[in-house]
Amino acid sequence: MRIEEGVLMSKHENFWIVTVLRGLLAILIGSAILVVPDMARTLLFLPFAVAFVILSLVAFGIADSVLVFITSFFTSLEPAKVALRLQSAFGVAIGILFCSMLFDRIRLEWFLYLIALQAFATACSEFTIARHTSKHHGSRSSYVAAAVAMLCAVAYTIVATIAPTNLTPREIAILAYTYLAVFGAAQVLMATRMLYIEHRAMQLAHAASQ
Repeated sequence: MRIEEGVLMSKHENFWIVTVLRGLLAILIGSAILVVPDMARTLLFLPFAVAFVILSLVAFGIADSVLVFITSFFTSLEPAKVALRLQSAFGVAIGILFCSMLFDRIRLEWFLYLIALQAFATACSEFTIARHTSKHHGSRSSYVAAAVAMLCAVAYTIVATIAPTNLTPREIAILAYTYLAVFGAAQVLMATRMLYIEHRAMQLAHAASQ
């Protein structure tokens, strides 16, 4: 029984480690907000800025989807596992589609809808995981993450629906990279906290077995 609990805790730790990697990836891509919006200010560099935004967001979408798929192996919750794998499959499919047939036709405002969709999928999976972690560890941080993700989904859906024609490439780049930076920071902070909780739980379980 204790062996099974140890294996389960190890899987949970792996889940949060991969979540930290997802957060670091989002922060890395989101840091382009320091450079790309300024490039988009000038007509000379605008095409390069637009191309970079498209390529970086597509690359992030595919890489993040692969990491999401990996996390699905480290959860014992069937609903969360299904949601994560569907999210991963959709992300990879969209990335491949954008890289192939639609690359020359991509409009930057499409990414606002994709961000909203990713935030909604994240909110659903975080809510499912929060129900599990709150029962086992008394931690409700994932509920906060789910609520923030849902707010982002609503906000970006409204922005994408109401104001796409009024947004410049620079403004869209700022919105996209800001989301990635905030999303990444939230993932890292939440996952780091959960790793600490899991580590403490393993220490207590080990001490109890002595």
